[in-house]
Amino acid sequence: MFGQYSCCTLRPDVRGQCAHSLVPLLVLGYTLSMIITALGSNGFKISSGDTTIAINPPSATSKHKVAKFGADVVLISASHPDWDGEETASHGDSEPFVARGPGAYEVGDVVVNGFSSEGGLGKETSPYGNTVYLISFDGMTTLSLGALSSAKLPQELRSNIDTVDIVLVPVGGATLDPKAAHDLVVSLEPKLVIPYAVEDKAELAQFLKIAGATGVKPVEKLTLRSKEVLLMSGEIALLE
Repeated sequence: MFGQYSCCTLRPDVRGQCAHSLVPLLVLGYTLSMIITALGSNGFKISSGDTTIAINPPSATSKHKVAKFGADVVLISASHPDWDGEETASHGDSEPFVARGPGAYEVGDVVVNGFSSEGGLGKETSPYGNTVYLISFDGMTTLSLGALSSAKLPQELRSNIDTVDIVLVPVGGATLDPKAAHDLVVSLEPKLVIPYAVEDKAELAQFLKIAGATGVKPVEKLTLRSKEVLLMSGEIALLE
């Protein structure tokens, strides 16, 4: 038996509470394939079958403490203890493939393209301080924006985007402010949006208010399959 979580549809013209009832995305009895969980505040683990992808796992010196686990692929967007924890995703005999910057990568059934972008961590920004990753895996395309600090995506990335199923978008701190994050994901027209607070959770709350999704509650994991995601239209989900 699977439980349910709720989300709201992302709309460019909605402010405040959702204009409709919360939408259940998981239906009891479905067999689902992709599992997404949070790693600290900024990272994610995506698993399907025997394959696990770690995105920006926190390091052992980070304030965000995460138990070690084994991953097949590790994607690092920025060189910072809260984002660069290759060792966190290496467990036992597991030696993952690690990508730390722009390039095209293919590991088994995981296809990744990385693009340089402006990034911000703490109070510092850099024109090449972040890597955005476009990930094709398990029949879905996921765009991980890392520590992106400018809503203007690299033209090379824009030209490579056809359809985005899932977007992982940073909100707050030296990354995107709530309105910029909202406007960017609306322009990308994804099926599912997963925002995450980089520093102040109040800024994430502001993002949800702008998106008309203040009723969304965080869950421990998302369990999805591609044919369900294809039926979504800008839904928002939170991970804790």
